[in-house]
Amino acid sequence: MRNPTPLPPALEAAPFSVHQADAHGIPRGRLRARDLTATFRAVRVPLALLREASPERKFWILCQAYRAKLPKGWFFSGATAARILGVPVPRRLEVLEVHVSAPTPKLRPRGRHVRGHCAPGAATRNFNGHEVREPAELWCELATVLTLDELIQAGDRIISDQPVRLASRERLEQVVRAHGGRRGARLLREALPQLRENVWSPKETWVRLVLLRAGLPEPARNRDIYDARGKRVAIGDLVYDEYMTLVEYEGERWHADAQSIIDVDRFNTLSRLGWTIVRIRRHHTAEDVERMVRAALVANGWRG
Repeated sequence: MRNPTPLPPALEAAPFSVHQADAHGIPRGRLRARDLTATFRAVRVPLALLREASPERKFWILCQAYRAKLPKGWFFSGATAARILGVPVPRRLEVLEVHVSAPTPKLRPRGRHVRGHCAPGAATRNFNGHEVREPAELWCELATVLTLDELIQAGDRIISDQPVRLASRERLEQVVRAHGGRRGARLLREALPQLRENVWSPKETWVRLVLLRAGLPEPARNRDIYDARGKRVAIGDLVYDEYMTLVEYEGERWHADAQSIIDVDRFNTLSRLGWTIVRIRRHHTAEDVERMVRAALVANGWRG
């Protein structure tokens, strides 16, 4: 069988619409060749992009493919918008499909790999070329599919400045009031006062919630730590200045890359300065976290 005619580089590098192919003068018959797949109607994806792609990469290819046909006024929503924005969602929502919302029920998106929704009057934002639901309104939408702690983790990310603040706390308060008594309202009202700024990972949120629910004092978040000469020696995940105690959550990459070398040197410096470091990893349970941090605080003068 003869190999398909090569496509222009722009069409080989990313999903493309049939309209884009027409603009490049590509015959319709070429779009039925075996090196392309019709992920969505009127969209083609070069199969070479999917070979050996990770699940995360396949998700992004799927978003690119639907973006190639996204009508004006439609936008990514739900877990899809959250992943595009970098808002954490649980593994159960990281599936190979896209959530897309339309402004009227009659236009609700349909098709394979698509979850269609209707959101009249929704505010949107263009984020890295993707039209998504405005982050504060998105947080309200996520309240219908997340647990309380998952919603707090998502909210922490939205109002924190790493890598970029997506919405202010005031904006979240505004949209929660506007949400009224609709689905998820109770969870939103419960989560809102538990949100904190300056949180850099969902695991930091988890540790903070464990500590507070155990009756331990609330630590500062991502606080600069200085030596006696005023030189910054570290930024601590969760910091108890008064008790010279630092709580660090170590991700799975900790022992696998150059950052681990930096962290070892940083921990050694902090130890010399008198800091107690509580290091938490994936295998630790909530009970482990409470026990270890409580013991460190008591040893350093906390009396409860």
